[in-house]
Amino acid sequence: MMTAILAFAWLMSGQSACAQAMSGSDAAELCRAEQGLRAGEAQPPGAPRRRQEFEAAADHSRRAATLARKADTKNRAIDVLAQLYDAQHLDRPAQEETSLRELIALRPGELEPMSRLATLQERQGAFDAAEDTLLLAHRRQLDDGEPYRLLAQFYARRATALYKSRDTPKTVAPPANAGEPDENGVYRIGGPIAPPKRSDVAQYPPEARAAGIQGVVLVEIVIDESGDVSDAKVLRSIPMLDEPSLTAVGKWHFTPTVVNGQPVKVRMVVTQNFALK
Repeated sequence: MMTAILAFAWLMSGQSACAQAMSGSDAAELCRAEQGLRAGEAQPPGAPRRRQEFEAAADHSRRAATLARKADTKNRAIDVLAQLYDAQHLDRPAQEETSLRELIALRPGELEPMSRLATLQERQGAFDAAEDTLLLAHRRQLDDGEPYRLLAQFYARRATALYKSRDTPKTVAPPANAGEPDENGVYRIGGPIAPPKRSDVAQYPPEARAAGIQGVVLVEIVIDESGDVSDAKVLRSIPMLDEPSLTAVGKWHFTPTVVNGQPVKVRMVVTQNFALK
């Protein structure tokens, strides 16, 4: 209740500030645009009022940009307009791109609007265009390491997406000889052979997390008579996550599997789930 009262008080104070501005001026239009943005965000998702507020705010923002006499006002108006057209608001990618390109023209030395454009292009599936945008940002800021980081993350996401598009099995079918030893005396988990218990999880690589890479890596391992992992290979791969998975399973220790009173080697498939929170 208190939050609603404070929000209403803020909105009313903003309306007063707009009312004090010259009618029809760029400052008044920008003020109304920012008010509409906040008012729309205060509405629950899917509410008709939410979209109405955003529509009105976009009209005010465009008028503010048209009327603007100062570069700072025009910059802010176009910035608000691009925000209103993004996926979290009006979701109009074509108009969002137009606004972002206007913003880039106004702020050619800044990385932030170019990064936003590349993100939009990637989300729309225009991967070549997104790459070109990031490469242009790099060329404009050769001494800045941030464009390199954005490019590295982009390439990591593309490599992961392309690799996942291959015909890799979604699940691993139970082997025909589950519960029986193979020619090397290694038992397959299944049937009367229950999976041994283990602890610990793979560490999420910071660079993979920063690049937004996630998914499940499947690893087949062989556990020896003492419960240590003696062999491991990746069955389903995700670039940048395979090595951490193999490193993790190599350190695992399991409860030894016993058959007829004797510890035996077992083969099993384990999953490593890397999920962004």
